[in-house]
Parts: sequence; structure tokens; C-alpha cells
Amino acid sequence: MDELRTFLEQQQMLALFLTIAIGYLVGEINVKGFSLGAGAVLFVAIAIGWFAPKSAPAPMIGALGLALFLYTVGIQYGKQFFMGLTSPQGIRANVIAIIGVMLAGVVSLMFVKWAGISSGTAFGLFAGSGTSTATLQAALVATGTKDAATGYAVSYPFGVAGPILFLYIVFLIMKPKFEAVASGVEFHEIAVHNPDYFGKTLAELMTALPAGVQITALRRAHRNEPASPAFVIAEDDVLFAVGPSKDVLKKAEEIIGKAATGRFIKDRSNLDYLRVFASKATAVGRPLGHAGRSARTARDCAAGGTGPVRGHPRGPGTRRSSPCRQAQPSRLPGVRSR
Repeated sequence: MDELRTFLEQQQMLALFLTIAIGYLVGEINVKGFSLGAGAVLFVAIAIGWFAPKSAPAPMIGALGLALFLYTVGIQYGKQFFMGLTSPQGIRANVIAIIGVMLAGVVSLMFVKWAGISSGTAFGLFAGSGTSTATLQAALVATGTKDAATGYAVSYPFGVAGPILFLYIVFLIMKPKFEAVASGVEFHEIAVHNPDYFGKTLAELMTALPAGVQITALRRAHRNEPASPAFVIAEDDVLFAVGPSKDVLKKAEEIIGKAATGRFIKDRSNLDYLRVFASKATAVGRPLGHAGRSARTARDCAAGGTGPVRGHPRGPGTRRSSPCRQAQPSRLPGVRSR
């Protein structure tokens, strides 16, 4: 054990990445729905710090890690933060958060008098309970002592594991149910088994389908093809339908025939599709044909739009009449319901 301790203390960067790797694996352990996730890295680091105290990396590594952490949080949630400052729900959430932080700070200061601890330790307890490393840095600078680090180390594990355990218990007791967020575009493969539509065109079929459902492509004789309003339907043709929700597509299935999951999607040799999201202002509202008659279309839509792609190396397929729509996946081109 002494040899391992000495090795870790001499190879500090190795100890750093070993701790992260072990913590990640431990965080993946799930016991009846309870797992620590990335928080497990902290507990592994505490164990490594106890076993090999001198394996801590240079202070610059810690400062860099903190800067990267704050950067990623700011980049990821910056938009939601400023939106919260203007919406009623956001303002209410911010007020609740401020009250919670202030109450935690008041309780930490009470410990100075009741428990006889130093103010630096109290500040560290406050920072650790909120898992705020930035607050710890501010406390260290303000107090000029290491007391804040001691309080932080004591309360941080409880600040990580406490809320996780609390949520786990609440979910066990209350069993809340959350509705799945609709993506806005759903796909479904339907085999034609309704004899009423044998020999009918897709345009005639579309008049019987629920609003918003489109037939964008079909499969016949083991070959996928782009949809056309004049296409004559035959028994066991597989239609690739697009709609705003699974419920709407289920109704379309009841009209046409039965589900044929995988028969169209798994074969991309003759026809493929590309998902793109319109994000460039110059591409929004423009027909795909105007945005570009080649691969430039997908580039102009900036990772946007969903549809069969003509000229794709694995097959043909895009009509040129569908406009790009900002922040929404463009609909698959094809026959449209009226």
C-alpha cells in the first residue's frame, strides 16, 4: 500500500485522471434508480485524498478546472438565465432561489455563535452545502485563511449526496409522472392493407388522413421511392408517414392498414434522408430550391431540415418546394394533406 501511495503522490496527473475514471464508473452504478452520477468523482477524490494526501495537483489545475466548469455552466444556461429575468415563472424561480441562498447564509452565520466555529469555517460550510466552488474561492480571498476550505470539505459531500437522496425519496413516495415532450415531427411506417385504397392515388388517400399527416416516401418491391401525388397505391406498399404526434400517426395507421416498423428505415440503398435545422436567417422562409440546388441546401440551412436527400451518395430523393423553418425541423417533402 505504501508503494501505491508513493506512486500516486509522485504521479499527480495520473492520480487526477485515475480519480475521474473511477468516479465516472462508480457514478454509473444504479441501485433501484439511485445513482450519484458525476458527483461520484467527488467521493472518489475524497478517498484518494485521504489515502495519498500529497497527490493533489498543482493549484493552477484547480483554477483551470473551476474556470472550465463556470464557463460550461454559463454557456449552457446563459440564455435560460436571461429569459428567466423577464418571464413571470423565471422571476418567481429567481426570487425563490435568492430566498433559499439567503436563508442558508443566515444559518451558516448562526453556527459562528452557537457552535463556536470561525467565520471562515462558516463561509466554507455555506459554500459546500451549495456545492459552489466559486463561493469557496471568494471566501478564501476574503478571510485569508484555510478555514473556509475545511468547512467546504465537510459540507460538500452532503451538498452533493443530500439533494440526490432527497429527490430519490420524494420520487419513491410521490411517484410523479411527467409527460414526454413532443419533438414536433414524428415518423411512422404503415403497410397498406385497407382494400378501399388499392388502386387509388396518394393524393386521394391524403384527403382521408388526419390533418398534418404527410406521406413523404414509400416502399414497393423491396425498393424505397420518393412519394408523388399521382402514385397509384397497391396492396402491402409501405408508406413513410410524417405527422405532428404519435397519436395522429396512429389514427392514420388505422385508416391505411397496419404498422410496418423497420421495413422502410432499415433499407437506405435507394433512398436516404437527412435531418437539418434551419438556423441561418438568410435561409429561413426560403424554398429549398432557392437555398441551393445541390448539397449547398443543407449547408445553407445550417444543420437543418428533415427529408429524403436527392444526390445523397446512398440514394435519391428531395423535392424542392419545402421552405426552411427557423428553429424547427423542416417537414419531409412529399404529398401534403389539404
